[in-house]
Amino acid sequence: MPAPAPLHAHARRRAAAALLALAAVLVALAGVAGLINRQVLDEAAFVANVESLRQDPAVAQAAGERVADAAIERRPNLVAVRPLVADLSARVVASDAAAPLFKLAARQAHAALTTPGSAQVALRLADAGAVVTTALRTISPEAAAAIPADLPVTLASIGGQGGALDVGLGFARAAGTLAWLLPLAAGVALVLGAALHPSRRRGLLDAAIAVLVGGALLLGAAVATSIWSARADPATLGGATAAALWAGVGGQLVRAAALTLLLGGLLAAATTIAGAGWPSWRPRSPRGAAARGVGAGAVGIALIGWPELAVRTLATLAGVAAVLYAVRTLARAVARARPRSVVPVALLLTAAAVVGALLALGARPAGPPAAGPDAAATPAPVGCNGHAKLCDRRYDEVAFAGAHNAMSALDEGFYLAEQPTGLAGQLDLGVRVLLIDTWYGIPLTGGAVSTDPSQFADAAARARDAFGPDVAASAERIVARVQATGGQPTGPAAPYLCHSFCELGATELVPALRDVADWMQRHPREVVTLFIQDVVTPADTAAALADAGLAAAVYVPASAGSPWPTLGAMLDSGERLVVLMENRAGGAEFPGLLPGFEYAQDTPYAYESTAAFDCAPNRGPADAPLLLVNHWLSGFTRLYTDAQAANAYDVLTARVRECVAVRGRPPSFLAVNWADVGDLSRVVDETNGL
Repeated sequence: MPAPAPLHAHARRRAAAALLALAAVLVALAGVAGLINRQVLDEAAFVANVESLRQDPAVAQAAGERVADAAIERRPNLVAVRPLVADLSARVVASDAAAPLFKLAARQAHAALTTPGSAQVALRLADAGAVVTTALRTISPEAAAAIPADLPVTLASIGGQGGALDVGLGFARAAGTLAWLLPLAAGVALVLGAALHPSRRRGLLDAAIAVLVGGALLLGAAVATSIWSARADPATLGGATAAALWAGVGGQLVRAAALTLLLGGLLAAATTIAGAGWPSWRPRSPRGAAARGVGAGAVGIALIGWPELAVRTLATLAGVAAVLYAVRTLARAVARARPRSVVPVALLLTAAAVVGALLALGARPAGPPAAGPDAAATPAPVGCNGHAKLCDRRYDEVAFAGAHNAMSALDEGFYLAEQPTGLAGQLDLGVRVLLIDTWYGIPLTGGAVSTDPSQFADAAARARDAFGPDVAASAERIVARVQATGGQPTGPAAPYLCHSFCELGATELVPALRDVADWMQRHPREVVTLFIQDVVTPADTAAALADAGLAAAVYVPASAGSPWPTLGAMLDSGERLVVLMENRAGGAEFPGLLPGFEYAQDTPYAYESTAAFDCAPNRGPADAPLLLVNHWLSGFTRLYTDAQAANAYDVLTARVRECVAVRGRPPSFLAVNWADVGDLSRVVDETNGL
């Protein structure tokens, strides 16, 4: 590296100090920006953080108080039952019933946060009253009747107040860019500051000290945040939220500070690169030996008690040590060849280590979270759909577990979810018949999806028919709010999985089918069925199946009216995905899209109680080879508890026996809500004689 410009030594020292001070600040800001980029700007992480806040007892209690206050403001007479409303509201907030509202609120807040020009970010629960009154009605019908169904509750609001909060909001919005720009700027400042120092070796040490100072600033920010959250009143929603937020995110800020301090300390130690070697690990005194033993014991306890955290920490330390070893090895190699180059090379490698570490801390996850155990290790194929006895049975002689409204999944953010997880997750639960609805949706800049305007009237009619007037009115208010705040279209209408209105939850059809294709590839001895309530055309449905890699797996009958093949024959042929269309079949052009209610007959699907279950004929001809039993209750205000009742073993077995008596055959598809609840798989196995 050429000699520095001939500046006066004192001036160079001051310039170096200024640059390294700037580098320390940039290192600290890079750590904060990286944390925001990972935990706030990443939508999945943001929604997960809001969900964890909801489940914090103090936040739930404070949110319940906020709901009670908002209800009393609208209906002053409720003050007489305020403790009841507050306590029940807190329970509802912490329960699964409120999860869709929180996820919708989180996504809308995230859209506002990431939309340039949005002056305020609010975490606002739309129609909180509808969820609370559902639970309150059984305890105090009078109080429930007094709470407006459209009661909104604002849990938090940032921006529009001016001052530091608006500055912080602007910094958060820029964190995506700052998460890579600030580490690069810090690296440049470190190189320039160390290079300007009159003593290159001293400059390298000062650069390491600047990293240490940056880590100390991060740690100071963590301590200040901890003090701020501890001083907040936990009885208020803001205080409870602050404490829960620190519990969830504060540890990551401390970790970033600790890693930065560790990196700075090791870099400072590495300034002895040209020395005789690394320090010896052998202790020179009994105290040293004791310290080593205590340290080894602490590591062992950490590995036993906190294995994941310990492994991550050790992996991080190993990575830092590897980088420093590389710095030392490369610099010593350069020193042997060109002795004068050792410090410049070490300086550049040190800067690279700092920049790389900060970029790694700020990077968002590259993909979705790791899949569960099923994805990691696929069991060896056994028989047909898990049982050798089923291989010689025709498809229409086998009972399959079904999921009603399989697309309406809690983890996909659907309002009024009817299943716990997405399509592949339901297949993991043992479901083999997925009842799904396809619609055309239009993606919006805020991340939501709008129903195609040409289908809006149809969607509204179906929502009123499915949800009932009260729930449908609540749903339509959410739809209107999404349409007003969701932003502009980002593309043309495309096929989605929706439950009537796509604003209430939407999953792109092709990626969802691709998940099914991936699952089927991992489970080559399984026959799967899609029963589609279709608004999407047969041509677009066939195209989606092809794009997902499922076209070759779709079962095509040999001829109209031909008997069903056995499961073994279907698996051997590779045609092991049955696709039944409720409205429009594929005809001669798409022969794998079968007319659902020519091949199947079903039962009614509107039942108010388990006692009302029957097996009366509904759709489809009486001689159709397949029988779909619609086994769920129709109330949308108590979906989960209704599923617990309907999916109980005694209720399911009684329904199967009744269908055998009335229809002369057992069910082909036994479809339920919340397929993870109750004894669906057990009853299906018993129906199959297993």
